[in-house]
Amino acid sequence: MHFVIHEPTISLYAPIVLASIVAGIIAAVLLMKRAGAKPQTLGLTAVLTFVSILMFSFMLSYLITGDIRKVSFVGAGGALGLIFGATASVIIHRDHVKESFAAWIVAAPLMYGLSKLACHVTGCCYGIKYDGPLYVIYPDAENAPYFPVQLAEVVVFLLIFAVGIVIFRKKSYLTAAGVALGLSAAAKIGLDYLRESHGTAIVTWYQILVAVITAAGYIVIAIIKKKYDNSPLEKERG
Repeated sequence: MHFVIHEPTISLYAPIVLASIVAGIIAAVLLMKRAGAKPQTLGLTAVLTFVSILMFSFMLSYLITGDIRKVSFVGAGGALGLIFGATASVIIHRDHVKESFAAWIVAAPLMYGLSKLACHVTGCCYGIKYDGPLYVIYPDAENAPYFPVQLAEVVVFLLIFAVGIVIFRKKSYLTAAGVALGLSAAAKIGLDYLRESHGTAIVTWYQILVAVITAAGYIVIAIIKKKYDNSPLEKERG
């Protein structure tokens, strides 16, 4: 079994990416609501984080391409925007801080995982050359078999989201955030080696950027824990 992906007559990239962001926002808002956050906090946080995700993603895309006409969604920029938006929101609202911040970190793998469907159907990026099970061919580009790295990311990140949800529902909020953040970083850095764009480099600038963004997320978690939680991480209570 393999996949043959033809270039669509109408680009589905933007609609799929936008839908994935909206799905993640809905998930985060539902988690915040479940934890007891106020309706006003839910709405304002959703708007702030949505704008931050798009803004940071497009800014990073512009820095990479240097051409405003080639600006597109970049996952690392979106992740940084999400952390910025969620952090700004808890500073502004101070409404269920641990729960609110954790909700967005846990929802991030859902956003990213679903967004990779856009890459799969449009062929904007490829995996390494590969002719094993489930390989992908893009006849309208280079008619060669590639590893289905986009689908692998979809599956892996949806599993990470599921793990985060399980931990979050146990009211181990910062633990859920930390696990989701760490697994996401490990998955992204690891799967990057299966991308054709990775080449022969031992470590790419993108992998380093992912590591830096992850470190920033852990710093925020540590600050929140120190200020709002005096109990061990494993014994958190909502």
